[in-house]
Amino acid sequence: MLSLSRGDVSAAELAMVRETLSAAEFELWRQFTIADRRHSVLVAARFVALLPEASRNDLAGVLLHDIGKTRSNLSTMQRVVATIVGPRTPRYARYHKHEQIGVELLHVAGSHSEVIAILNQTCNADVSAAFRAADNI
Repeated sequence: MLSLSRGDVSAAELAMVRETLSAAEFELWRQFTIADRRHSVLVAARFVALLPEASRNDLAGVLLHDIGKTRSNLSTMQRVVATIVGPRTPRYARYHKHEQIGVELLHVAGSHSEVIAILNQTCNADVSAAFRAADNI
């Protein structure tokens, strides 16, 4: 299973992330766990395959869609538990509010409104559909 792999993203994948994100966004992205970085890049690749004409801002939003999860400091197993039991603790509550937290982090980083639109689902309907499909595989 990919999420249990210990390997980080490849050099080529890392270069794509660096080229896509602003310096401040890249610093946020680096805060992801290895598993979250791999997920970010995998969803981005699926997204581009579904919507090759997507903008850089759309792709940046996809790469950073789970950035708010970094503030919950939960392991993969703890995330599973948080999903099952709900927001019963402060950390679980932060995990469940990760989209809102991500929007706040991206505002502070100075991200373009189109990047933020991916997280709060106010983006173009085609972009939103491609993102949801890429993230739900």
